Amino acid sequence: MARANPHLISALRETARRLETRGVTYKWSSFAHCNCGHLVQTLIGVEAEDLQRRAFQQDGDWGQKARHFAHVPKRVAEAPQPDFGDRPALDEGAWEPENVGSCQITGAPLDFVFDQLEAVGLETSDFEHLERLSSPKVRRRLGNFSVSFPHNVVENVVTYLKAWADLLEEELPPSELKLSAPMKAKAATPSRPKDGTRRRSLPASSLV
Repeated sequence: MARANPHLISALRETARRLETRGVTYKWSSFAHCNCGHLVQTLIGVEAEDLQRRAFQQDGDWGQKARHFAHVPKRVAEAPQPDFGDRPALDEGAWEPENVGSCQITGAPLDFVFDQLEAVGLETSDFEHLERLSSPKVRRRLGNFSVSFPHNVVENVVTYLKAWADLLEEELPPSELKLSAPMKAKAATPSRPKDGTRRRSLPASSLV
């Protein structure tokens, strides 16, 4: 499972809250709006349109793309040199290298994305599990490891993300717990009724 850290825990809870927002786009068949796509948007701030464009330039789902990235040697690519032939360089005008939009680590459009995700503690298996809501640890915590839990239902995704965040938080050392506490407190704030009134707690005497 992912390396526990406050930034990742906060991102999981932030993604869960966004998916609970009315009108948010969720579509499991879309790279930008699926389970992994929403978390990636939260973690690295990439726009949905840009993420969709990058994803379509490489075959496979999120899990397959993550496995491909894990086996690609990490090296800094040398910038291509212009070929002026026999003419003076001044005759060429301004020269720009090809594939300007590609990542300068390996040249693949998604490598920059996976570099950032790896830096915040995510592993290859995390993408596979999140897309299918299939992590044994998270499912056991939810108590539904052996029952049907559709991976393309947004309510299930929200439940999974919250449970995953709680699991990771339990692995944090005491010195880092305070960093994730504000985000958890915000997520746990009771919502108001639809009429906009504030809920009031009953006095203890009225509960007898």
